[in-house]
Amino acid sequence: MSFYKDLVMQTQMNFQKYYGIYRRGGTPYELAGPSKLSMDEKIDRLVQEIRDADCVIVGGASGLSAAGGGNFYYENNDSFKKYFGKFEEVYHFNGAFDGMFRHWNDRAAFWAFLATFLHTTLTAPIRAPYHDLDSLLKGKDFFVITTNQDT
Repeated sequence: MSFYKDLVMQTQMNFQKYYGIYRRGGTPYELAGPSKLSMDEKIDRLVQEIRDADCVIVGGASGLSAAGGGNFYYENNDSFKKYFGKFEEVYHFNGAFDGMFRHWNDRAAFWAFLATFLHTTLTAPIRAPYHDLDSLLKGKDFFVITTNQDT
């Protein structure tokens, strides 16, 4: 197996292993405490680090989409009800990702859910965080690795 394939497989296995923790907003790792930098200072530092770097590896996930308004993935909110309301009424999901990990007795309903999920993600506009990331990386050698299920 190539290094890349091994990395992708390990990333997916870790995501599955820790999904419950991530879903609750936690992390399986101890994080450093809150930064003493202001948000503006953090942004300035990020921009400078990217400018100084020879190449950039970006690790991303569906939080990029959620930050841009694609917040139906994790929550039972108005956006979720707009696209998945019929499924929510029957299966009582707490977001689209919750539906991915539910037991489905009806395979036709599951495939309808998947088709809805794919349609909402594939036809969604490119959200602001992706445009911002594109601007930050313009002219840089970069690679993006992501756990995104939202394409």
